[in-house]
Amino acid sequence: MSRVLRSLKEKNEYPIVFIGSGMSRRYLSGFPGWEDLLKEFWDVLKQGRDFYGFLNTLKRQLKDADADSDYDLDYLTNIVAGSEIENRFNTLFFNEQLDIPGFDQEKAYRTGISPFKAAIANRFATYEIKPEMAEEYKAFKAFLNKTQIIITTNYDTLIEDSINSESPDGIKKYIGQKGFFEPTLGWAELYKIHGCVTDPQSIVITKTDYDRFSKNSILISAKIISLLINSPIIFMGYSLTDGNVRKILRDFSSSLTKEEIKQMASKIIIIEREPDLSEIKEQTYFDKDLGCEYTVLKTDNYKLICEIMTEIDQGIHPSEVRKYQHVIKKLIVNRGKRGSLNTLLLSPEELEDIEKRIGDEKIVVALGDTTYIFQMPDLLSYVYDYFLGGRVIHTDIALRFVASQASTSRIPFLKHVEGVDIDKTNLHPAEKEKLKQRIARFTTPEYCIRSISDTYKIRANSLSEIIAYNHKPYKEFEIVSYNSLRIDRDELGEYIKDKIEKYKADGIRSLPSPFRRLLMIYDLLINK
Repeated sequence: MSRVLRSLKEKNEYPIVFIGSGMSRRYLSGFPGWEDLLKEFWDVLKQGRDFYGFLNTLKRQLKDADADSDYDLDYLTNIVAGSEIENRFNTLFFNEQLDIPGFDQEKAYRTGISPFKAAIANRFATYEIKPEMAEEYKAFKAFLNKTQIIITTNYDTLIEDSINSESPDGIKKYIGQKGFFEPTLGWAELYKIHGCVTDPQSIVITKTDYDRFSKNSILISAKIISLLINSPIIFMGYSLTDGNVRKILRDFSSSLTKEEIKQMASKIIIIEREPDLSEIKEQTYFDKDLGCEYTVLKTDNYKLICEIMTEIDQGIHPSEVRKYQHVIKKLIVNRGKRGSLNTLLLSPEELEDIEKRIGDEKIVVALGDTTYIFQMPDLLSYVYDYFLGGRVIHTDIALRFVASQASTSRIPFLKHVEGVDIDKTNLHPAEKEKLKQRIARFTTPEYCIRSISDTYKIRANSLSEIIAYNHKPYKEFEIVSYNSLRIDRDELGEYIKDKIEKYKADGIRSLPSPFRRLLMIYDLLINK
């Protein structure tokens, strides 16, 4: 394993990640890079002139511009090309010589949106995952859910769609530079600094756009510096020649001392694609032009990179930290500023309940015991703790979580109610009643087995026999449940724990119904 990745794992720090168009190109069919996008729209103009002839002319004109390197000259050329193409594109649109689906003259007049940017938003509004990248993309999604903050120059919605499809709490999205002008929580946040297809006018592609962006770039650098104090930063989908990356690194390094720059080498990591390279090659560079030291990991095995980074686990996902910080900030800071924070009650409560009660003047919060504040579990966290985690979730929290589920839902609970007098707990009477109903309902494994559909009542004598059929997970879980009384109990336990570990590694927070049935049956087998 790469030295720097091993260090990140050992320090167990959720990273800050910059994601460029290279990642969208990797996973999405027909996705263009910056230069490819400009060429697409140049071809729409039908100017009768070669696109690269157009770029060469611009490049010669810009040679005397303030470019520190050939990389910067290419960067400036693309920016100026974007301005020229926008002018020509918009002229054709307003002269009614080209159409944009879903965007007409009236909409352009009333919204003031540039037709060129509206067309770009259309271009990236839909996408399709490459079938051959499905497995790696799954690892990429799990990795995204372990990132503290993501900053991207991409316009498309792949990142937020990927996270929101896996995490019930999702990610907070800031478009443009809004997130740099307002106080933020610093967890589970996505900064789309060059705009987003959901807000066409926010798209940064012309010289005017980049000039406006540059005026406020010090805010981005300041934000990154403050974040880097505690977190590593990873660049994915960018090359070392990318003007956006070079500008960020240059602005960043100019704010640090030589000693600080040296210390940052292991915290600034650039993942660079090297075709067909399955291993990870690591090298540290000092770029004189940028005045910055960083580590480059060369590979084509992004799946391995993502799997290693997904192993970072602070016991709670960044999206969950954001959720809790939001409630605590709302309670402590906002109410405190008004001098109306009353300490009248000390009791462990769910964050959702606390948020609902913030306005009733009779709420209190105890900060210090993270079992209460930061470990109200989701279903996977609860199940992992129940079977694999040594039961670090406090019993009061576990009982409250179980009581929050429908009394008919299948969820392991027997260890938490063993020897407990439900009536003497601090639970609400309604919660106590739901627990009593659950205890009375789930008495034997046969109760769960009887409700299995006849379609899946396929007799087998061993677990290996069932697995050998290679059924889809849903069917396999149901068949295992049906045969659970005939299967070796130790083997069944290992099978369940392996599945829980896999769900956790994949960053999946919900569990399919047949697997929950199997968990309930196993709980009854070993704890009743």
